[in-house]
Amino acid sequence: MAPVYDFNEFEILAFFLVMMRMSAFVVSWPVFGVPNVPNTLKILFALLLSMLIFPVVDHSALNEELLSTQIMILAVKEVFIGLVFGYLARFFFFAIRIAGELISITIGLSSSQLFNPAFGGQVTSIEQFKIVIASLFFLAINAHHLLIGGLIDSFRVIPLSGELLNLSHFNSIGIFMQEIMEIGFSLSAPVLISIFFVNVGMAVIGRTVPQINVLITSLPVNILVGLFVMTVSIPLLIWQMEGLMELTTTRLFAFVKEL
Repeated sequence: MAPVYDFNEFEILAFFLVMMRMSAFVVSWPVFGVPNVPNTLKILFALLLSMLIFPVVDHSALNEELLSTQIMILAVKEVFIGLVFGYLARFFFFAIRIAGELISITIGLSSSQLFNPAFGGQVTSIEQFKIVIASLFFLAINAHHLLIGGLIDSFRVIPLSGELLNLSHFNSIGIFMQEIMEIGFSLSAPVLISIFFVNVGMAVIGRTVPQINVLITSLPVNILVGLFVMTVSIPLLIWQMEGLMELTTTRLFAFVKEL
């Protein structure tokens, strides 16, 4: 049997480009591309993926002269594709973070922050809770397998070649971000609406019974009602996550095809 990985100099350079795209994706993709995952593990995983898919990647559009003169430009191009693919996939979690932040501010828990090593900074307790649910949902539907499969298909859509990327469609990212913001508001809508009516009711009570200190009383009431509504609406949140994941994958693959 002929050796599969008996690379010549030309194939080694092509393998290097494949690994650049894979490495950039592994660094930036959701759940696994977080700072608390060891960098050694990320490198080994990117190397393993590159070795597995390189035999089926078409690199016939490259030639030795192009690789020898423009190898750095091609490497930057592959890194850019991997980063774009990974960070656009994170938009699913950005919507969840927006919803968690809005709920925390509305019910008055924005000051209760925890250190989240996955994002390298402080997040609110509600935001942390929703990120955990989103991560479990992400893994439960094997979305990480979908992303890896999509990245492998990207070598068919954007093959290894010396052609430059088409960046004229980058304005679609702004539209995508607008949709993510709207979804984040919709995910937090049950709590926001309930707190609104609670505040209206507390205002009426304050006008009716002036002896009650509404400012002090409304704080625990808002927290209690907000946590109750958020707990009851968890099935609705999971149901909305399915639509959010479909939107994210659709926009992601559509954008990659436009490059």
